[in-house]
Parts: sequence; C-alpha cells; structure tokens
Amino acid sequence: MQLTQHTDFGLRLLIVLARSDGGSVSLPGFAADQGLSYNHIAKVAQALARAGFVTSQRGRSGGVSLARPAAEITLGEVVRAMEPSLRLADCASCGLRSDCLTSSVLAEALNAFLGVLDGTTLAKAAQSSGPAFPPWTLAGGRSEA
Repeated sequence: MQLTQHTDFGLRLLIVLARSDGGSVSLPGFAADQGLSYNHIAKVAQALARAGFVTSQRGRSGGVSLARPAAEITLGEVVRAMEPSLRLADCASCGLRSDCLTSSVLAEALNAFLGVLDGTTLAKAAQSSGPAFPPWTLAGGRSEA
C-alpha cells in the first residue's frame, strides 16, 4: 500500500500544524524545510482547506492553521479526503473479475488499513520527543526565531 505524494505531503503539513500549538505555518518555509516544491505544497494546502482540515490567511503574517483541534482529526479521514479513489487494484477492468475472489480480499485489506488510520488522531501522530519547532512556525507557535 502506497499513498500518493499529495497525501504524504498533506499528512506532513498537518503534523507540523498539530505541533504548532494552534499557530500558523508559512507554506514557503515548510516547503523549503521539507525540500519540496512550493507550488506542490500550495496545491496540497488548497486540498486540505477544501476538505476542512486547514484555514489559510493571506499576507505578510499569513500561512495555514488547523481548522479544528488535532485530537478531532483522524488520519483515516485525511487519507480518504486526499485519496478519493483509493483502491488497491483495478478489479473493474480485469478479465478475471467474474471468477476471482481477490477483489473482496483487497477490499477487506483496504478497510483494515483505513480502520487503523481511523483509530489514530492527528494529535497522536504528531507526538514527538524531538526538540524545538522550525523557525518558520508563525504566530501562536512555539517560536518565530
């Protein structure tokens, strides 16, 4: 099972936001710190905003912040929102589909995978034993240094 980069980057951004103590995060700073394209991160942030996970603020002190508490967001709902056509195989176009049980087994496996993610909140996923927050964490975060 492999998630798309879009979802991977979205989860990374949400984890950083969960660690920012309700503060905003600068997308250019986040992209630079992660070694990612700003344009790609901007698209990811737009998708997260459309799904209701983040809000964005424009301007000099702008950025993105969580739209609701991290303890109320599960990884399962994020993955479902970011991967609307998530499936393990394309059984619909397979010539064996009329005489194969693989489709139901894969559906069961996908449900188990999502079930584990449903049991994990963003707050739990964001727990860290690491030190300080990056300098691009903005207002309301731990540091702006």
